[in-house]
Amino acid sequence: MRQLTASALVATVVSAWAGLASAQSLADGAPKDTFNFSTFAQGLDQVTDFRFLPDGRTIIISKGGQVRVRTAAGMLVTAGSFMVDTESEKGLLGVEVHPQFATNKTLFFYYSRANSIGGTDNDRHHVISMTLKDDNTLDTATLKVLVKDLRGPANHDGGSLALSKDGTKLFIGVGDTGCNKSPSPPSPPGNYFGTCLTNGNGKILRINLDGSIPSDNPLSAETAVTACGDSCGTTPPGTGAPRKDIWAWGFRNPWRIWNDPVTDRLWVGDVGEGSWEEIDIVDKRKHYGWPWREGKHGWPATKCTETTPNVGDCAEPVHELAHSGTVKSINGGLIVDSCDWPETFRGLYFFGDNVTGSLWTVKPTPGRDGIVAGSQQDFGNVASAVSFRTGPDGALYIASLGPGRIIKFEPKTKVPCMSPPDAGPDTGPVTDTGTPAPDAGPVDDSGTPSDSSTGDDAGNAATPGTADEGGCGCSTPGSSGAARHGFAALALLAFVIRRRR
Repeated sequence: MRQLTASALVATVVSAWAGLASAQSLADGAPKDTFNFSTFAQGLDQVTDFRFLPDGRTIIISKGGQVRVRTAAGMLVTAGSFMVDTESEKGLLGVEVHPQFATNKTLFFYYSRANSIGGTDNDRHHVISMTLKDDNTLDTATLKVLVKDLRGPANHDGGSLALSKDGTKLFIGVGDTGCNKSPSPPSPPGNYFGTCLTNGNGKILRINLDGSIPSDNPLSAETAVTACGDSCGTTPPGTGAPRKDIWAWGFRNPWRIWNDPVTDRLWVGDVGEGSWEEIDIVDKRKHYGWPWREGKHGWPATKCTETTPNVGDCAEPVHELAHSGTVKSINGGLIVDSCDWPETFRGLYFFGDNVTGSLWTVKPTPGRDGIVAGSQQDFGNVASAVSFRTGPDGALYIASLGPGRIIKFEPKTKVPCMSPPDAGPDTGPVTDTGTPAPDAGPVDDSGTPSDSSTGDDAGNAATPGTADEGGCGCSTPGSSGAARHGFAALALLAFVIRRRR
């Protein structure tokens, strides 16, 4: 996230209150014609992140340290809380789900420790694992620290977590701690942490799920790397022992990261300083430019060769956005591959802006290793968008920090998905664990299921024939075409009867 001045913060708050009734919207044209949106959860304080669990529950976290569970029945319950430092952008910032959650009930959290529990500016952020009990409460006795000694005196705190494609590694996005100063040569930068390799700030880290360091991490064989001084403005004094959980470096504030389950490539939205925001597709052992470059601008790309070890020129972003009225602070998103989405939107990368709430799409290259030039399009707006996820139903869910809610976007008319080979009788919607998953719908501020039959937040009427049939709205194994058409006909008949009445 971007640190705001006092005047900008007041203006943002006033604007947020004024526009609360229209906190989310769709862009005119294809987005508005194609999609509906509704409230999945609300009354969440300053929600920062969320994840869907394989048993139908949803884990939701807030900046102030609260952890909530939205049950499969649509109720909001408090699971526990962390003692966090909430100054500036700090707090409870990221959550991820263990790939074997169905059996071990393990979650991962990234949070800024309060002074009262030992947090200091030099050891502020921790990544921990903890289990969630079946009664929807956290088991604090299982807390295990996986990553520590991450500085956090001010803003640029990162806080994103993402799993590798094979589910054996955890990626962690860590900010550079602030000390803002644009990289405009010949003026030197104000923060060297992103280019020094003796600390974890301004980096993407990579660990095993038990907190150990993978043997193939890029600095595992290094003994002397560019070192950092004691403060962010101190010129690197020489070399020192590397921090071996580092995967890639040269970031300002990788606020949201996402690992592509198709290609195993890590997509990072890195918040800019004075002029440019950027999206990076990150490879290991690469320097992504900060503090020397912002987007594709600043010092020559050869400046990154001055870091030890020399890994070549600064790696360029795959997409950049110049600051404007709608572009202030990038929020990385994800590619939506849902099979029931219209082809014109399927396979696009959705992302947004945390300050302005603007939402956009860009088209990845065929190999999903870049962005097609000129492909950026407006999608809509969600106030203070902070986290993008796809649900088990294939819909796009976006968390809104300020209003404290999660908004669901889905097509008005879903495209029939290709059926897999017949696997037996149709048992209805199932979760990842194979158990029936009730559709509880949106919830209101009290945590009780709310009636969404009248349409979305924009006042659009509910569209007949769009009910989710399980998975990503696709046909389930063993279901016949005749049965599907029969259900569709019944739904249409019911709709006509309601209209006539």
